[in-house]
Amino acid sequence: MKHLSTAKATELAELDRLNAEAWHSQYGDPLHGRELAEQVRLRARALGDARREAFARLTLASYQMRHGDRALAEAEFHALKRQFEQSGDLLGQMRASFGISALYGRAGRVEESYAELICYLADLNDADPVDATMIFNALGASSVDAGQLDEGMRHYYRALRAARQLDSPDHLALVLSNLGDAQHGAGNYEDAIRFLVEADSMVARSRLAALAPMVASNLAMCQLAIGAHEAAYETISPYLDMNAHTVRIGRSDAAFFQAIAAHTFAAHSDWQQARAMLDKSLQSAEQSGDVKVVTHCFWVLGLVERGCGHLEEALAALREAQNRLDQQHDPYYQIQIPRELARTHAALGQWHEAYIAMERYQQYYQRIQGSAARARTQMTQIQSELSEAERERDFARVKQAEAERARAELEMLNRELAAKVVEIERLQEQLREQAIRDPLTDLYNRRYLQQALASELQLAERRHYPLCVVLIDLDHFKSVNDRHGHPVGDQVLIELANLLRANIRGSDFACRFGGEEFCLVLSDIGQELALTRTQSLLAAFSALQLCSGLSGQTFSAGIAQYPLHGHDAQALLRVADQALYRAKAAGRNQVLLGGQ
Repeated sequence: MKHLSTAKATELAELDRLNAEAWHSQYGDPLHGRELAEQVRLRARALGDARREAFARLTLASYQMRHGDRALAEAEFHALKRQFEQSGDLLGQMRASFGISALYGRAGRVEESYAELICYLADLNDADPVDATMIFNALGASSVDAGQLDEGMRHYYRALRAARQLDSPDHLALVLSNLGDAQHGAGNYEDAIRFLVEADSMVARSRLAALAPMVASNLAMCQLAIGAHEAAYETISPYLDMNAHTVRIGRSDAAFFQAIAAHTFAAHSDWQQARAMLDKSLQSAEQSGDVKVVTHCFWVLGLVERGCGHLEEALAALREAQNRLDQQHDPYYQIQIPRELARTHAALGQWHEAYIAMERYQQYYQRIQGSAARARTQMTQIQSELSEAERERDFARVKQAEAERARAELEMLNRELAAKVVEIERLQEQLREQAIRDPLTDLYNRRYLQQALASELQLAERRHYPLCVVLIDLDHFKSVNDRHGHPVGDQVLIELANLLRANIRGSDFACRFGGEEFCLVLSDIGQELALTRTQSLLAAFSALQLCSGLSGQTFSAGIAQYPLHGHDAQALLRVADQALYRAKAAGRNQVLLGGQ
């Protein structure tokens, strides 16, 4: 009998080990995790061990959630939660609630998603690092989706601390990728890219790199947001054949990758490829019930339809995206979708609707403008305060073992920790740092020009090719504002910006230099060719039929060439400005070269 008891104990210990490995493998090797869980389920059922069978079913339900039938997964998680509640098994309840919360979040039920997990917050201090990582990460996601960035960042940092303790590259990649996505939503692209690059390095350490497409999606989304379209394409291109990856990352994450790929193709005006990707993405996203991905799909569909000249279809797609904004509070979509609606209404000549959409865009833009620096400061503050509070709490736990009086000290420190958390939650909502793009035209601004032109000149020097700077100034723009009003003047600026953006190469960039003045930086091009292209832009602009019956608008421009007219940004801008001044003095509506 003793021999049989020992053999059974060994068998149960082996089932526990396999269950732990299966749960741990969800992000790194989900197929392996499913196979292990299926083994445990059958062996535990043969032994009549309902608890170990239930833990195996948790892993299988988690796999079903990401790769199979979402409704079946939800029903299984609810059934398992009831079973664990009846047996008083806290760990089982937490894991079942994790699955329920994830499903709620994808369906846009963010408040229910948060409520499902927040009740376990105190229990996570003693939880296994795997469970602490997953649940803190899920709390971070639901907080950010609800528009509570500061609270979401606090949970993400706790998840990151648990993941580092776990030393699992897959879990670290997951949390770092979500941190990057949260900072992207707040407009803090510098920290977003820093987190995502670190996530990519974790993926490189992973045995199967199962999360690589998901990390690439978030990184490419940041690159698209700052206009780095070529970099975004390079980021996604290794994973464009999703057949090799969908089994690992799941249907919803695969749909998001395809949506970002479609967005990247749209940014390159490859409408056919963009639509093909969108068809796949939208179908998968709707099947998985992921509201955020569906929203992104309809937004990109609007871009594609407008790019193809289908303005009514573009408007319908953007309205579908707008209808889903109430189900998720990512500030990135709150800004992008109204802006694209304004542009589409304007293209249809629906000026009142365009004005309303642009006003909504401006409200959200002003709400978050200039906050990234503050977000970084507050991020550091949250991390510091939480670390200090946790150190104090851990010290109190040590003292508790020494004497009964330490219990009161621990309670006091826990109250202090709770007070600090409440204080952080009351901090002002994060605003975006001053954008590198002009809010009216969506071109780069003068601040960006000062940074980027210096870099382009260094590259031109190393590679021994010319570079041209073109300064453009609208003719008689003051009379447009005086006669037709500033909204019409703003639309003229937008139309010129759109024309410039559509007619420069990927290696060039356009900026709003200030007021009615614009700047083009044209790489690897001499002044004669730059003159020809700028004159073509002038002809195209003067032929445009603008709002309020305006037509025949013109501009004057001056061109400076590196190294002919100078070796630094200041010298080139000065020569270009002098040429522009001469073009104005000579009667406007013309382009002159520096030194003429």
